[in-house]
Amino acid sequence: MDIPEYYRKYQSEQSEKPETKPDQPAQPPKPPAGKPPEKTFRANDFTINIYDGWEDKTIYTLTGPVTDGIQHNIIVNIEPDVQVDSLESYVDWQVRSLEEQLKACRLLLKQPVSLANGLPAYRAVFSWYPTDFLRIYQEQIFLLSGSTAYKLTASFTKKTRKTLGPQVERMMLSFNPEQK
Repeated sequence: MDIPEYYRKYQSEQSEKPETKPDQPAQPPKPPAGKPPEKTFRANDFTINIYDGWEDKTIYTLTGPVTDGIQHNIIVNIEPDVQVDSLESYVDWQVRSLEEQLKACRLLLKQPVSLANGLPAYRAVFSWYPTDFLRIYQEQIFLLSGSTAYKLTASFTKKTRKTLGPQVERMMLSFNPEQK
C-alpha cells in the first residue's frame, strides 16, 4: 500500500518510538506544557480540557423514529449567561428570530407551561413549509434556570404531530436542568 508523503513523517516517528514490553504497563501520556486549561467540559462519556478563548456551544440531539418521511428528534440548545429581563422577553426574541428565518412560518400557539418538575416554561408551536409540498409543525419549549436559557425543539408532520406528538411532548416537559 502506497502511503502519501504527508503521512510518511508520522510513520517514521512511530517506528522510532521504543516498544513497551508486555510485562510493563504503558506510561500515561504527559500533560502538554503551557498554560493550564480554564475548565473541563464534561459530557455523557468523556471530558475534554477547554482553554481560554474556547466556548462550549454543544447542541444535543435525541433522535427518534423516521416516520412520514422525516427523522424525528428533540434538539436541546443551551445558552449560558443570557442577558434578558424575563422568560417572556427571551421567548419573544426567539419567536421573532424563528419567524424571520423560516419560509412561510406561522405562530400557532404561544403559552406558559410548567415542566414536570414544576419549573415555569413557555411552549410555542409553529407551522412552516421547508419545501412547497411539505408542511412541518415545530414545537419549542423555552425555560430559564438562573442565567442559562434552554430551548427544546421537535418537528412533526401533520400525521406525526398526532401519533408521536404526545410522547415527544411528555419527553420535552420532563426536561430537568442541572441546578448549579
